Amino acid sequence: MDHSRVGSSSRIGASALVSVVATAVTLACGGGGAKTPASGPVADAGIEGGAAVELATSPPPTGLPPMAAMPPPGVAGSKKAKLRSDAALASCGGASKARAKDPAELVKKLGEACAATSKMKPVGAVLRGQQADREPHQASTFRAEANRCYRVYFAGDEAVTDIVAVLRDSAGDVVAESPGPAAPEGGAVCFTIADEVSLLVAVGGGKGAWAAQVWSD
Repeated sequence: MDHSRVGSSSRIGASALVSVVATAVTLACGGGGAKTPASGPVADAGIEGGAAVELATSPPPTGLPPMAAMPPPGVAGSKKAKLRSDAALASCGGASKARAKDPAELVKKLGEACAATSKMKPVGAVLRGQQADREPHQASTFRAEANRCYRVYFAGDEAVTDIVAVLRDSAGDVVAESPGPAAPEGGAVCFTIADEVSLLVAVGGGKGAWAAQVWSD
């Protein structure tokens, strides 16, 4: 036996083994030069033909209530009234602030100043109240007739820095809401059927007296 050839073969085999191990270590450590990832979906080596892997999405939960229908344009949610936009009415009441030393006097003046444009007259006397910003809203009701339109003028005294009026129909749906001095600001609300309407007045800042009056055509 030629021992020199055996030794040489052993050295060649060891060198090859070292080369293979070094190459494996280099690849495992990110060696061999960074390559730009290929764009597009990643193929799963286990899928025949290299088909792209699609991410599975969870189905939506079941048993949820249906989404509420969006109210029609110009209506805050009531099915018994609709908004009648009127640029002249918006200008009539929009220039005034919903604050005055005597809110009842301001409410009457606003209604009278807009009467020619609105062709409305007061429905009942001026409503009055006292309220602070941390107290719950105060409510009163009035009868709305079918095919008639309504507008509410309201104001607080000089100590009330923020006041809001909301009109709700008998179903509790919002007909109109406004920071003053009129609700709605841009016109009137017209009822398609007769209804009992709630007028809610809430003071959002300050504490003092407020007044409101309902007008109708």
